[in-house]
Amino acid sequence: MKIKQLFTAVMLIMFVGKTIAQEEKTVKNKSWYVPDYVKAQFAGNIGMISLGAGYQLFDKVLYSELLYGYVPESVSKADRIHLLTIKNTFPIYRKKISENLTITPIAGFALSYEIGTNSFTSLPSIYPEDYYVPNAFHFTLFGGGLVHQEFKNKKIFSGADFYAEVGTVETYLWYAITSKEVSFGDAFSASIGVNFYL
Repeated sequence: MKIKQLFTAVMLIMFVGKTIAQEEKTVKNKSWYVPDYVKAQFAGNIGMISLGAGYQLFDKVLYSELLYGYVPESVSKADRIHLLTIKNTFPIYRKKISENLTITPIAGFALSYEIGTNSFTSLPSIYPEDYYVPNAFHFTLFGGGLVHQEFKNKKIFSGADFYAEVGTVETYLWYAITSKEVSFGDAFSASIGVNFYL
């Protein structure tokens, strides 16, 4: 049931984004606040499922996105996790492999803020001073590959990116470096996602 609700939410975001984009395309230049694409991502330390919108900036040198991520209780083994993330991706270079298909290695970083009940920005009074460090904000590093497909029929979307990434969170990396109990491989996780261009 939850998967059906998530799928419905993704489709609704894409439909609303496309409707706004179609209205803007009647004007010569779209407004600055209209996103270039909508996004859905599975895993990657920013939520089990993340949805949002993004912009291609500085002549497509930077892709910057605002995402909402969600992790259900069944996966977190605690309370549900809600995350807000600003994700920044840098295409390293683009290799055109056909008229409408381009592959691109990517790298980037993200900053996430957990807005749920599993984290804190200042130490709760129930703990001794300096017992824990604040854990609501996390910095993520990632790298991977992206395939961009331009669509010939641009009625709904003009194109799509399909990507896979491997990344880590700063605290996982720190524990892998400083602790014998955490292996380097345990600090990294994979993600997949798609961008639909409006």
